[in-house]
Order: sequence, then C-alpha cells, then structure tokens
Amino acid sequence: MKKSLISIALLLTSSVVFAQTEYPENPVLRPLTLTEGTISVSGALLWGEENNDSRGALDLNAAYGLTDNLTIGLGGVNYRVLARAENKEGLELSVGLGVRGYQDSTLNGDSIGYGADLNGKYVFDENIAMTFSLGYIKWDEEKLKNKDEYRYSLGMQAKVAEDWTAGVNYTYRDLQGFTQNEAHEANVGLNYTYSKSTDIGVFVGYSSFDAQQNGYKLDDSFERVAGVYAAYRF
Repeated sequence: MKKSLISIALLLTSSVVFAQTEYPENPVLRPLTLTEGTISVSGALLWGEENNDSRGALDLNAAYGLTDNLTIGLGGVNYRVLARAENKEGLELSVGLGVRGYQDSTLNGDSIGYGADLNGKYVFDENIAMTFSLGYIKWDEEKLKNKDEYRYSLGMQAKVAEDWTAGVNYTYRDLQGFTQNEAHEANVGLNYTYSKSTDIGVFVGYSSFDAQQNGYKLDDSFERVAGVYAAYRF
C-alpha cells in the first residue's frame, strides 16, 4: 500500500536477501508467502444465509512455495517484493494475480473475476500486526458487459493467549457497472495453533453485496456466514 515510500533498490533485492527462512509458528509473524518447498492444504466448512436462503458449503485450497517469495495456489500466484528480516518486525509487501471470484446467472450466464492486488503487512511486535490490501478485479461476463471492481482492505492480527490469535478484516468494494455502487465486508476469526504445522479455527463474516440485486444466483455468495477451518503445512 505504501509503495511510494520504498526505494526501487529494496524492491529489487528483497527477493534474494531473506531466502531460506523458517516459516513461523506464530501467525502474527508469518509472511505473506510460504517458505520455499512448503505445501499448504486447507479446508473450511461453512454455513451461510442470504435473502432468507440458507445453505452449507465446503471450501478447499492448496498452495506451494516455489521460493521464499513466490507462492502458487489454486487461486493464483503471490510474489513478495519486500520481506521482513527473519520474518520479525517491520513492513512486508507482496503482489498477487489470479481468479478473485465467480458468479452464476440463469439468464445472463457466468461471470468470472480476474484480479491483481498489492498486499501489505506491518508487524509491530510478536503480538500484533496490521494487514492491508489494494486490489482491482475485472469481471468477465459471459453475456453482459464486463464490470470493474476496486477493493480496499484493512485488518489486524493479535495474539490473545498462548497459541490463540484473533483476526479482524474490513473490505470496501467499489463496484462499477453493477446495480450496487458499493459493498462492505467484515470478517472476524480466532485461530488455534495446534502444532507448528497445523492450525484450526472459527470465523464469522458479513457482506452487503446482494447477488440477486446484481442479477446473479445466490449459490456463490453469502450475506452472513460462520464456519470452522483447518490448515496443514508440510
């Protein structure tokens, strides 16, 4: 987010200066990318509601650290352009590219969101960190005119007890070409670090994006959601 404050030299050299570091057990200190050779698999079981329609869903994901600074996953790629020394305090930045969403419509066909984003994390100490993101999404419509979206996110991570970390995130969605002009999203989660390689947790979330109002089916969005998740790294 604060790219203008960082010299070109740091952006060019950060990818090689801090390679071969160990992936931290503490979520507050974890980098925005996986360490080299690390595989992460995760799954979330969630229950959500929108417009009086309730349903469950299963969300699966996997990612692999090609290097300490380059991670590929099911949703796209993430490259770290500025690292924190030994993953300690300070500013970290990464850029991402990939699929950012999907919507379906019986009359208007599919809509797939392809996006790019700049992600940041500032670690104050081992107990608290701030996260932020600026993203652009091009919604590729099968039958309608393509749409644009800009996303602005701000969040916090805080270690609240031994092995327990709380997280909160807010996203403002600037919608262009949709029926809605804007939407707001908020998420709160609690993570338990079961071991160095395993996390489990719970989360709740809210979104003011109305799929039906914007001409889509309810299948791929929730107004209110709650769920549990687990992640394993090896």
